[in-house]
Amino acid sequence: MRDDITNGDDNDNENIAAASREGERQVQCATNAVQRQVAHRCLIELLIFVVLLIPVLVYEVAVEPARRGFFCDDESLHYPFHENTVTPVMLGLLSGALPPLIFIVVEYVRMMRKDKLAATVQVLGWQMSAWYVEFGRQITYFMFGLVLTFDATEVGKYTIGRLRPHFMAVCQPMLSDGSLCTDAANLHRYVEDYECAGEGYTIADVRQARLSFPSGHSSIAFYALLYTALYLQRKLHWRSSKLAKHFLQFVLIMVAWYTALSRVMDSWHHWSDVLVGSLIGVTVALITARYISKLFKPSYREIVRPAGLRRQNTSDTLQEDVCASTPPPYCVNGSFSDDQYCTKV
Repeated sequence: MRDDITNGDDNDNENIAAASREGERQVQCATNAVQRQVAHRCLIELLIFVVLLIPVLVYEVAVEPARRGFFCDDESLHYPFHENTVTPVMLGLLSGALPPLIFIVVEYVRMMRKDKLAATVQVLGWQMSAWYVEFGRQITYFMFGLVLTFDATEVGKYTIGRLRPHFMAVCQPMLSDGSLCTDAANLHRYVEDYECAGEGYTIADVRQARLSFPSGHSSIAFYALLYTALYLQRKLHWRSSKLAKHFLQFVLIMVAWYTALSRVMDSWHHWSDVLVGSLIGVTVALITARYISKLFKPSYREIVRPAGLRRQNTSDTLQEDVCASTPPPYCVNGSFSDDQYCTKV
């Protein structure tokens, strides 16, 4: 009798161990499947980034801007050449360095307040801090929108080939017959066949003089800084001040606004170039925040019952309105007999 009991216990232990091993194998298989899915997604998104960067490189290296004609007496093209107030290096810091720095600080502070700095997530076999992963997600979304802005801007520049306000000063066009725009005979002449002398300027300067529309500084600055302002609206909660967050947002938008204004001030763009460039940046920032990173998608806790609606006890309504025509046993006070029930069914 005791041997039978002992054998039964051993069999139970073996079954439990086997079930445990089977459960571990299933968990491991599920984990491996998730890791493969993450790796597959990362490769696809990396490929998308590469594809989006190809047009930018092709335009910058191998494509010439569309060649447009001009009137020799067009006053909008006779502005003097000035250096950039907001240089390309400054623009790169504002759009490529400042937003990621803000993302890092905000994500770190958020995790610290939630006491989750020690939380880790396994990604592609690596054990990483949870706030690293969240920062990676946000920077991926941000960079995706930035590349889209680059692409839209470059397509416009090289397709339109609009002449900058300082075109005459940089190009110094020489007409096909050897005459100059300063000659009286060419005062109202529309010129299409010309060559740029460009004395005192580089080939790159002459090429840039034909890339006015739309403003790249404006589109990139407005995208990067507006998206960052929207990110702060969603992620940053400053308990000690109600206005501090909005002040930071205002500063970011004003920096983008000043960058756009400086392009007209420096005679690098016409006002319409700046307007369209700014609209491109704002549009891509809103689309990225709303549909790609989904910054304003309400969480489960934020979904509340609409105001003005009150809870009602529907049991009385159910008994009064439904039971009058519903056979038993669905109604507590149903008055149907068995025969009536059968006919109803």
